[in-house]
Amino acid sequence: MTNEQHNKYISWVFLAHAGFQLLMLVMMIAMFSAILFADPGRGSGPPRAFFWIMIAFFTVFYLLFTIPSIIAAYGLRNHKGWARIASIIAGVIAAMNMPIGTAACVYALWFFLGDNWKDVYEAPVKGGLTAPAEFDTSKWQGSFETDQSGKTVFTPAQAPDWR
Repeated sequence: MTNEQHNKYISWVFLAHAGFQLLMLVMMIAMFSAILFADPGRGSGPPRAFFWIMIAFFTVFYLLFTIPSIIAAYGLRNHKGWARIASIIAGVIAAMNMPIGTAACVYALWFFLGDNWKDVYEAPVKGGLTAPAEFDTSKWQGSFETDQSGKTVFTPAQAPDWR
């Protein structure tokens, strides 16, 4: 399997994790709503405000687990430069949710903490510096060297003709 496919599958796992979390949120809201509206008289038991507070708490709680996975999946699908960091963070947060979140964490950490991700997210670098695609590098022949201060300096093979 190619690294590009791994990247795509990790985004699908994060979307599956987010979908599972949203499903759990809907089920919790449905459960508390059923309890809230089951007995209109509410002769005994907790007050109605308790159930509204619980619905709000669970909504915030589940969204805190869902949003990082959605952001990471978006970054992975669109090959954003920040997708690696977002995936590591989302993976660590998702690890607490068995079984899909743990699978997402293991898969994302395996891919992004190894060298596999470099094929997808890093452009090949020559001498530590890259030139824009529209820049004609064929006219510039030379080498990159490091001076005494630690800076990388380009030394041309011959002086460019500025005429």
